Amino acid sequence: MLRSRILPSFEALAPLISSHQVAVYKPFVNEEVIRLVQQVHTPEYLEAVIGSGFYENALLSVASVLKGAELLCQQDYQGVFSYTGCAGHHAGQKRFWGFCYLNDVAVAIHRLRQIGLQRFLVLDIDPHFGDGTREFFQFDPDVIHINFHEGSRSVLDGQYHNYDYALNPGWDEEFIGVLQKSLRSEFEFEIMIVIFGHDSHYEDYGGFCLWDPTYNLIAKVIKDYVAGRPLLWVLSGGSNAAVARSVIPAIIQTLTED
Repeated sequence: MLRSRILPSFEALAPLISSHQVAVYKPFVNEEVIRLVQQVHTPEYLEAVIGSGFYENALLSVASVLKGAELLCQQDYQGVFSYTGCAGHHAGQKRFWGFCYLNDVAVAIHRLRQIGLQRFLVLDIDPHFGDGTREFFQFDPDVIHINFHEGSRSVLDGQYHNYDYALNPGWDEEFIGVLQKSLRSEFEFEIMIVIFGHDSHYEDYGGFCLWDPTYNLIAKVIKDYVAGRPLLWVLSGGSNAAVARSVIPAIIQTLTED
């Protein structure tokens, strides 16, 4: 699975790596990663994940996101892109689905709070609603959760900072416009986490049907918005390896530019 879905886009990063524009770190599952997962998910939940057969893959995915958060906290890098084998945004407090088994972002925020960070902005631009992440943070005013999804109804809750934007398929300009509007200047946060799925591409299985040039624009809008604050991209959905090979290096290239 990792070879077919992940490796082609990683291999396409070779020019950026060889020119030292991008550094590569390999995550490892250790006792701390397992302990953090156990602090976020219940024993009963983890038993079910183990039974799915994807527990080890999901653990490694969490380790990748934790490694990215760690690098940002050490101020070694302003931006990190964390590859994952299993996504996380459908993994909730009581159930998992959609090839999401452990909520990597919830585990990362849990860890970041342990070391002193308090306020977070989570932008989910995977076309499928991030219901699992919402379960964790829906009543947490210190986590701003912006959720793009294919649907017919937008709901904006300013009290707990839950902002859901329903988007029509095939309207790249609308997507960029809503993105710019959703990233409000008054939001206060110490780190921004982007949950990114290339299933938003017109040749993948999601509903936004975006074209290749739009991904550079998305990355630029987000990079300009964070204005030097830590930025963590977390890979979520997508199955078309050719799409990943095109759009992921384009995003990372944009993040490396001054």
